[in-house]
Amino acid sequence: MATTVIENYFVGIGAQKSGTTWLAKMLASHPDIFVTPVKEIHYFDHIAGLTEHLSDRKRRSRHRKYFQRLLTQWSRLGEHRAQRPWWRAYMSSPIDDRWYQSLFQHRGKCRFAGEITPEYAIIGRAGLEHIRRLAPEARVIFIMRNPVDRMWSQVLHQCRSRGLDATRQTTDAIVAMLAEPRFAELGDYATTLDDMNAVFRRDQTLIMFYEDMHTDRLAALRDVCRFIGADFQERYFNELGRRFNRSQQAALPQPVRDHLQAMCRAQVEAVQQRLGRIPPQWAAEFGLSVARRSGTPAAG
Repeated sequence: MATTVIENYFVGIGAQKSGTTWLAKMLASHPDIFVTPVKEIHYFDHIAGLTEHLSDRKRRSRHRKYFQRLLTQWSRLGEHRAQRPWWRAYMSSPIDDRWYQSLFQHRGKCRFAGEITPEYAIIGRAGLEHIRRLAPEARVIFIMRNPVDRMWSQVLHQCRSRGLDATRQTTDAIVAMLAEPRFAELGDYATTLDDMNAVFRRDQTLIMFYEDMHTDRLAALRDVCRFIGADFQERYFNELGRRFNRSQQAALPQPVRDHLQAMCRAQVEAVQQRLGRIPPQWAAEFGLSVARRSGTPAAG
């Protein structure tokens, strides 16, 4: 059981393939914000039995890569050496609340500290309540992306992970992949919004759209910094246009797009109802108006 709370803590909870790696890299360049060296900690989905990202094998693999960077990236030697106390905490056992809290104690002089794990979008209300117990004043960021684009990007990511050439997959093979449970779970925006609204105060949540974020990246970072409580200066962010974690590149076939539109339409309408708006790109994809039809905007 936890004995202390994590102060000045923020967490990104999704969605997968929605620019969370870019956001983590940008925030890590801020002099007063500490982002965990392993971007996705996966603590809350691990203890819920949803994933195995914190297995001993995977932690050892990440630790070996850290030592490789320490020995080969001489220009960043000081940065990597400063992370050694954090890595000792990360590799310790058992994996419990005290373990998770320890990951935010080695933040140097940074006032604010956090991590971004997209799978936290599927930990449910109980998982979010666990976050709140460890950090009662947590700031929670949730990014959504046009579900057609997001799911296609996820398909490309899975093809690369499975050693498949996405351009050679049949429509039936892609549809079968999309039917796998985790695809739908990671894209259930409405449930995540409802869970966030039930667990956190409105001022503790920030809801963002991927499309808005990359239309004006500086404005998005300004909003995030203000939400966290950190100072915003344009000079902190020198790699605004850089892309991270690229997926395999392949055009979305029209039959698959049609399938995705039918699959995701109800989800988009649910988001529109809860938030009062959707980005123009979403509206064009699904033939909807940008403005809200009915309902009350949700938190954030």
